[in-house]
Amino acid sequence: MKEKNSVDVIIPVVHTNELWKTNLYSFYREIPINRLLIGDGGCIDNSIDIVRKFPRVKIFDQKKYKTLGYSVKKLIENVSTEWFIYLHSDVYLPGGWFNAMKKHQKDFDWFGAPMINTVMVDYPDSNNFSKVRPFAGSQMGRKTAFEKGLKNIDDDYVYRQEDFVFSNLVEKAGFKHGRIDDTYHYHQTMFRQSRWMRKIKKVSLELEIDQKEEFRTHDMQVRGFIKYLDPNPYFAAWITSELASLQELGKLNWEDFINWVKKTNPAWLPYLKYWRIQLVKIWQSYTKKDKLKNKLMKIFFNKKLF
Repeated sequence: MKEKNSVDVIIPVVHTNELWKTNLYSFYREIPINRLLIGDGGCIDNSIDIVRKFPRVKIFDQKKYKTLGYSVKKLIENVSTEWFIYLHSDVYLPGGWFNAMKKHQKDFDWFGAPMINTVMVDYPDSNNFSKVRPFAGSQMGRKTAFEKGLKNIDDDYVYRQEDFVFSNLVEKAGFKHGRIDDTYHYHQTMFRQSRWMRKIKKVSLELEIDQKEEFRTHDMQVRGFIKYLDPNPYFAAWITSELASLQELGKLNWEDFINWVKKTNPAWLPYLKYWRIQLVKIWQSYTKKDKLKNKLMKIFFNKKLF
């Protein structure tokens, strides 16, 4: 229910994930929501249908907007409470979140809480060992195939090798076991309470990204920093990797880019001049074997652009 000191909540969406409904429940559980303002950037799934079933929801048609930043801007303009909450759709709020945040209203006017990553990504099981072990996690069985062997299972050691144990039990009873590959199940990798606490040390994911999307991501990141932020070494170091990626994609025309910077925010030029030298060094380290290409790049990078 809406409380006296309620706040508006803004969420821009073009798609969500399988936990969108659960995430929404956590928002309403934790936050005294005055209105939930949804920016529909052209949803490609059923996110809007799901959120319409929640109370005090107002949906804004933002299909013509090109960027997230503009979507957020327009949502903030429609906020009617003194304070508001900005959330991503793929966020789940833990118990006590709002009360903990509210305590800091006297310290800041805009602040955020740290992120804990919950990894739940679809990827094939490429472990070679899995090719010789039974599929486990979603199985179907005939009860009579187990009746003879179940009496041999004691309450002692059957744990994560249970797929082998039960397949062996079925086979010894004269029945057949096997693996099918025309459907699948999702195996969730998420935090949960356990008697044996295990901390995640590292998660590595490698995405296959379309070159057009990759260019758009790097290009918008660089131009967004330069147009809307004052330069400093930290930001400059950040966009260096983005510029290097654009260079690697063959999509960085330095002359055009520097002319754009001169018109947009020339305060960045000294920083870009320094980091351009660093980019040359990085690029040259990749092209030592290609002397002609290296020579041509030296000529290009020595052009007076600043």
